[in-house]
Amino acid sequence: MKVPYLLCSAVLVSGVLCSPGDQLDEFIDCTCACEYYRHCKGSGINYIDPNTNDFHNVDFISLIDNEKTWVDQLVSKVTFWDCMAECDYVCQQMITEDRVKKGDSILQFHGKWPFKKMFGFQEFFASIFSIGNFVSQYRGYKMIRRRMERQANQGNSDKYYDMLLQSYLFVSIMGMMAWLSSTVFHFRDLLVTEKFDYFFAGGTVLTAFHAILNRVAYKKINGDIKYTVMQVVRYATLAIFICHILRLYIDWSYTYNMRFNICFGVLQYLILIYVAIDNHFEIGRHSKYAYPPDRFKLVYLPIILVVFTALAMSLELFDNFSIAWQLDSHATWHLLTILPGWYLFDFFLYDLDFILHRKTV
Repeated sequence: MKVPYLLCSAVLVSGVLCSPGDQLDEFIDCTCACEYYRHCKGSGINYIDPNTNDFHNVDFISLIDNEKTWVDQLVSKVTFWDCMAECDYVCQQMITEDRVKKGDSILQFHGKWPFKKMFGFQEFFASIFSIGNFVSQYRGYKMIRRRMERQANQGNSDKYYDMLLQSYLFVSIMGMMAWLSSTVFHFRDLLVTEKFDYFFAGGTVLTAFHAILNRVAYKKINGDIKYTVMQVVRYATLAIFICHILRLYIDWSYTYNMRFNICFGVLQYLILIYVAIDNHFEIGRHSKYAYPPDRFKLVYLPIILVVFTALAMSLELFDNFSIAWQLDSHATWHLLTILPGWYLFDFFLYDLDFILHRKTV
């Protein structure tokens, strides 16, 4: 075993789980040559066997350095693209370009497709679509805040109503935090940005679960016990979220995180479908109302949101990448989640009005 190959393999394996591209000999050789040429601090690559000449053309790597403008260099420093990260990126692009010319399949590196940096974004479209989701959550936040202010000015709300509105507000706040974290993570993939992205993603699932469960309690439970139940749901959900963060902090596990999100995601979908079915029967029990309820908004819209979101998430099972469009299934999923997030808060508020005014004339 050649010394530089062994050293570089140790560095790569210690940092990431292997993808097919990581295991290519040419990728490992290229990365080692680049780190050696640039004298990357902390790389551990300090030896080249002059008799074997294993590494790729160092002059080509030097040319890439010289072609970078001062703007590119400034963006790289601001976004923490250190020497080793730049070498990794350059070698991914070199090898991918070579494989495309040969007609070979495009491979993933470190669990991701070899995206080209665009305007400083590591994954341009995933970041842009995350911003779109942030906007939809911000719209929901403003809608809930206006409703809370209106109720406060009118002075006709009660503690149960206020608590349910707060639950919806938590959904929008956690959603904004999650999509902001997603934007930053896809802008620059670092360990810290990845952790925040996963933490807040779990938070969105839990806050939505909490809000929909509280909505059921608000309608179905009467008397003083209603407040107790809604409080228990709130603090139990908070405790679950804290335990979830601690679990990931102590022992980071992609498998556990996936199962956690799927579990609470399915639960919230089932409860939302139950709410839609309950609204259907509630409308059917009476022939006249103080105002005519919109069956589409109360029954069909939540079911459409569940089905559409589930189908969008299923794209993750068919992970495809277009090198021409620099677009993968994950970014497409982010695009498709903008509309459900937009209409979810419309349903929340319209459904709340329906609960409050479901009296017959």
